[in-house]
Amino acid sequence: MINYYIEKNLVTIKRFAAIHEDENYRFRAFLKRQNSAKVDATVLRLNKEITPKIDCTLCGNCCNLQPVLAEEEIETLAKLENITSEEYMEKYCAEKFGDIYLYAKPCHYLAKTGCSIYGNRPEECRAFPCTDKKGFTSRLLEMINRYEVCPIVYNLMERLKDEMGFRRR
Repeated sequence: MINYYIEKNLVTIKRFAAIHEDENYRFRAFLKRQNSAKVDATVLRLNKEITPKIDCTLCGNCCNLQPVLAEEEIETLAKLENITSEEYMEKYCAEKFGDIYLYAKPCHYLAKTGCSIYGNRPEECRAFPCTDKKGFTSRLLEMINRYEVCPIVYNLMERLKDEMGFRRR
């Protein structure tokens, strides 16, 4: 097994994201033509290899993504703030397309580069970056958007390009 370098420097990742923007959209089109089960199997294996090598609590970039909240999560977060759910929604939430989400960017629970409510963070935050789920090819636009923000997505996408035989220019 080859031991690949894992890029963790957020400045470097952002710089490469700009350089690889066109390539990433070409890669998206390439992946759409591939066998989705093969893509999923490769992504799930790469996720298991890459994710443990990156400490998400040192980054905090995902705290700019405005997670959608379930009713129970609003209640939990309201209790943490010692206010009612209604007060919480008025103070911290917005609604769009029928979903309630945290509107602050970055999230007001971000403390330096970590989440101050990590154990109580919303499910959408817990699931991020969603590289451990099947259906990867149906989430490619999300992954391209997360490429410059998340070291896991960046490293996974770069390895996936190699493993799927994508031709870089």
